[in-house]
Order: sequence, then C-alpha cells, then structure tokens
Amino acid sequence: MRTKDVRVGQTYRCEVPYSLPLGRFRPETMGPSCWTLSWLRGTHFPLTVVDIDPQARTVEGLRVATSTRVTVDLTDDQVQAVGLPPGRNQVAGMLLDVEGEPVELPRAVSLTVPIRWLRPTDTPASSSHHDASVRGG
Repeated sequence: MRTKDVRVGQTYRCEVPYSLPLGRFRPETMGPSCWTLSWLRGTHFPLTVVDIDPQARTVEGLRVATSTRVTVDLTDDQVQAVGLPPGRNQVAGMLLDVEGEPVELPRAVSLTVPIRWLRPTDTPASSSHHDASVRGG
C-alpha cells in the first residue's frame, strides 16, 4: 500500500515477509517489534492502525493474539501480607479452566510495521503466507 492510502482506525491484513533484512529490522530501528516480527515471518494477520509515521513509512498497529499466559498485579495489601518489597509486584502464570485445561485469552499486541506490508482485508491473502490471526472458538 501507499502511505496516503492508509487510515488510522482501519484494519488491514499485514503480510510479514519470510526474510527480514538485519540492517532494517534491528531493535534500535524497530523497537520491540523486531522480535515479534521475527516469530511472525511468513504469516498474515489483521492489524488495526493506530498511528502513521510518513517519514519512516511505517505504521503502529494493534494485533489481537491469544495467550494462555496471564499476569496479575498484586494490591498493596497483598504485597504486604506476603512480605514482598513495596512497588509493582506481579503473579504470572497460566489460567486453567475447571477441567485443568489452559484457557486462551485475547490480548492486544502493539507492532510497528512497514506500510508496504499492509493489504486491504478484502483482497486475497498471499498463498505463500499462513494465517496467524486469532483462532476462532
């Protein structure tokens, strides 16, 4: 897509190429997105644009993903009760249902991607890419 065609608030299909040139996709240039994008090579997924950087020709967008991992912030009373130091304390783990099976919860992940990876959602996906969107259920 071209920069002038992209709109904040719109959802596009993002197609991540199989090859990510190291010169362009480093933490210094792409921030934390470079690690996530390396795991998403060769996939496509919906991405809702929240900001556009015309100079860098990138967008910041939100991808909805599912995860069995949950993190809960402890209250000050809970921190004090277990004798932890004051500050932000968390419990991280997996949420299980009544049968002991992991529960997948949706979460929004922020990504910075090049505009050229965006496609209108009503066009066919590239047959070489597999779908990494949220599983239904």
